[in-house]
Amino acid sequence: MRIFYAIEFDERTKDLLSKEQGILKVKALKANMTRRENLHLTLRFIGEVNPSYIPVFTNILNVAASNCSPFQLTLTGPGAFARGNKSIIWWGVEHSAALHQLYEKIEEQIRRNGFPAENRPYTPHITLAREFTAGDGNIESVLDNIKPLNHSFPVKNISLMESTRIDGKLKYICLFKAALKKNKTE
Repeated sequence: MRIFYAIEFDERTKDLLSKEQGILKVKALKANMTRRENLHLTLRFIGEVNPSYIPVFTNILNVAASNCSPFQLTLTGPGAFARGNKSIIWWGVEHSAALHQLYEKIEEQIRRNGFPAENRPYTPHITLAREFTAGDGNIESVLDNIKPLNHSFPVKNISLMESTRIDGKLKYICLFKAALKKNKTE
């Protein structure tokens, strides 16, 4: 099974991101849009694991969550990762020391449990579309015409997610959720 750690969104945040996807879709020649229910912010992709390891990854989540306090994240604007003539369109978040601390706590626990460290820097983003081809061929002009969102939302939990296909559609299923619970006065 394929798993990853993520921050799931409240309904308002999903609504705002879904509205931005609608704007992108109109400007796309081709795009594989992330389904509304799958919108999330990945903390750490794990990949294929034997289901017998799920308790270990659940424990990693619990330990990391118990060492971090709830915090706010603020959505910013869109960007793109270029892949040939097709791109991944994403939405960013403002820099957050709390988010990076949470990522580091997860990464530390992954290494302590004998799993390989992530060798790429953490770049927090929300994937809105894959295989995006702009109708006018210019992704930059599409992105330049989208206004940034100034929307903040609370991060109170982190989730262990499974990535699977159901009836041919990509589906992210929450396997376990842990509350961020470190006391800010500690």
